[in-house]
Amino acid sequence: MNSFDHQWQKLTALARSAPVDPAAAPFGFATRVAARAAAAPAVGPWAFFERFALRGLVVAAAFGVAAVAFNYSILTADQTDIYATGTTDSIVELLDIS
Repeated sequence: MNSFDHQWQKLTALARSAPVDPAAAPFGFATRVAARAAAAPAVGPWAFFERFALRGLVVAAAFGVAAVAFNYSILTADQTDIYATGTTDSIVELLDIS
């Protein structure tokens, strides 16, 4: 028996032993409470991680923006000097098409 079942059995036993006072709760109150408890969605095993999912997304987006910001000068720099390093054509040298 898991912990929820044990606690539920303990709670129902205490409720049965309580004195009955008809004026204490309005008519249908117990039915509404039971219906609301039955309608509540069950907590899945991944509920712990769902709490941190949005925070993780925000942190990942911040790291992405920071990475682009720090490398922006490299991204916008003129890249022609990297490939053209002389008067000879590098593709002709690479493929030896002379």
